Amino acid sequence: MNRAWGLSRRGFLAWSAALGATGLVGCKNTGTDANRLPVRSQIGEDPADPDAPLTIGSKTTVGNTEPLVVSGVGLVWQLPGTGSSPPAGGWRTMLEDHLKKLKRDQAMNLKELLDSPSRTTSLVLVSAVVPPGARKGEAIDVQVTLPEESKTTSLQGGSLFPCELLNSDTTGNVSSQVHGGGPTGPSGKLLLGHAWAKAQGPLVAGNFVTEGGKPAAASTDADGRPLYRAGWIAGGGTVTGNRPYFFLLNQNDQNPRIAAAIAERLNSTFHSTSDPNLKVAEAKDKVLIVVNVPAGYRHNHYRFLLVARQVPYNPVGPNGPYRQKLEEELMDPATALVAAVKLEALGGDCRRSLRVGLESPSPWVRFAAAEALAYLGQTDGTGELARLAEDHPALRAHCLKALASVDDASGTDRLVDMLASADAELRHGAYIALRLADDRHPALNGKLMNKSYWMHAVAPEAAPAVHLTSAGRSEIVLFGDVRFRPVPPMAVGGEFTVTVPEGQAAKVTRVFRGRNDEAEVKEVRCVPNLASVLTAIANLGGGYAEAVELVRKADRAEALSGRLVVDAIPRELSIQQLVGFAKLNDSTLVKANAEVARVGTVRTAVDANGFELPNTQDAALPPAGAPLARQPLNRDPGRLFGQKRAADAPILDPNVVPAGQ
Repeated sequence: MNRAWGLSRRGFLAWSAALGATGLVGCKNTGTDANRLPVRSQIGEDPADPDAPLTIGSKTTVGNTEPLVVSGVGLVWQLPGTGSSPPAGGWRTMLEDHLKKLKRDQAMNLKELLDSPSRTTSLVLVSAVVPPGARKGEAIDVQVTLPEESKTTSLQGGSLFPCELLNSDTTGNVSSQVHGGGPTGPSGKLLLGHAWAKAQGPLVAGNFVTEGGKPAAASTDADGRPLYRAGWIAGGGTVTGNRPYFFLLNQNDQNPRIAAAIAERLNSTFHSTSDPNLKVAEAKDKVLIVVNVPAGYRHNHYRFLLVARQVPYNPVGPNGPYRQKLEEELMDPATALVAAVKLEALGGDCRRSLRVGLESPSPWVRFAAAEALAYLGQTDGTGELARLAEDHPALRAHCLKALASVDDASGTDRLVDMLASADAELRHGAYIALRLADDRHPALNGKLMNKSYWMHAVAPEAAPAVHLTSAGRSEIVLFGDVRFRPVPPMAVGGEFTVTVPEGQAAKVTRVFRGRNDEAEVKEVRCVPNLASVLTAIANLGGGYAEAVELVRKADRAEALSGRLVVDAIPRELSIQQLVGFAKLNDSTLVKANAEVARVGTVRTAVDANGFELPNTQDAALPPAGAPLARQPLNRDPGRLFGQKRAADAPILDPNVVPAGQ
């Protein structure tokens, strides 16, 4: 069995209890313990600076920034005779209780469903991660695996029945934390918490790359037949409630009036969220301020939290020395990035100051000014952001996020232009940003395939390429006209066969197995390009699993005119790293661009480096490969840079095809 998915009942309980404790007991506060923090000067400022105002960050710490692991017991059905009857015990009892709760037992007999001799169902363990700042209705990835004792041989072709995903803890761990100790790990009885998400849909099963990037050995039974004991559903979960961030007042500032004043300052600076029923900030008591991400920052939560902590506790006048000092620092590459964030925190009346930076000869200054203007809802810097994204990989992810936040055609037009780029990361990053900026944009050319996944045929003039994703959304993106070379019959999914003869139309065949082993054959002929073949498979009832299998097999057979690319996501340096390179007088970003190419696919939590701006007086450069404060582009609707997946989630690899295919 694939180790990345091997969870016994005991291991599953330990895993869900240890990682799910946050939702039942409390939340993480970044930085020093709030009860020990003295009143301090503005983050990133010299404490002796007489012009530096007190900021919201000097009075608060940020909480509820940890991803929340949720899990449940579910049922995969529609299996082609590869399922099994779950044994009596805790898992089965939980599944039966859940099915009864759905009131679907009125239309079915539970025993008949779970113990069917046709073996079309299987009990599974389901998990997902609810990212910090998640909104109700947001899509998240779902992971599915079998209990160790399960006799199911394959999940391929199955679909997850609707199930709830909850956070959890154990009585021993809760007791330890309540009495002032730290977490002890799973002990005692399992406590189920709140239902944070619902999951369902067809899953993609198979063997994938394990941690470290090495292909997993194919799992087989005693007869050598492949075992597909794991899978995932990209975007198959739906968050059922909002997860706001917390601003927690430091001990010396715990006062209802201060909490109310901070909430008022945040609301007046950032105005509204994308939900008219939610304020940006609301003071709950003398300690807690609940904070929701404003609409303009919906794709970049980290940027919002960084800027929000720089908002002055008291309003700053338009001609004061603090603003003048920031305007001067904006024009210096070494201090431009930090100054732009602080100007952005002053609100809309700093736009004129930022526009001056667009005329600077330094790419650092132009980038800092254009990025801040974009988050303030201004379009002046969209052209500059597009140019910087094309020329400088170190700034690419930041620029694309900023362009996605601009609610104007000047931003989306630039993204459309980048779809035809020869750079795989740039074109796919532009596609992601465009879809999140306007998911109905005609350039996306999206088509829902058999209610299973999205196919996007974009940039017809571009060089042919196929992009697959391993998280966030079930989709296949085709750049240019990806055509089939002649190939012999290729089996897909057990029922489909794709044949592309020399100089003839492609042929897609499906064999329907009926009762008494009677077979019905249906055939579709189409143009020999990938878009047409995928459409034919969908019209014959195929889904995302069959589509992914076809693409991977065709790529291995070198049957496609375009390259297959998996997770071509723009990589990113943290603001701490960027400031370090800017201070090294890396005027052409040669060093920064080289470093970002080395970063790889590092994924960290939203608060990896906290929410403090780097001190521009410190000449030290963050070490190579230092943790990133934010993550690569993500496809989650409403979350361009959210939590991507748990560390042991499967990763598609074009060089690894599920055994037996």
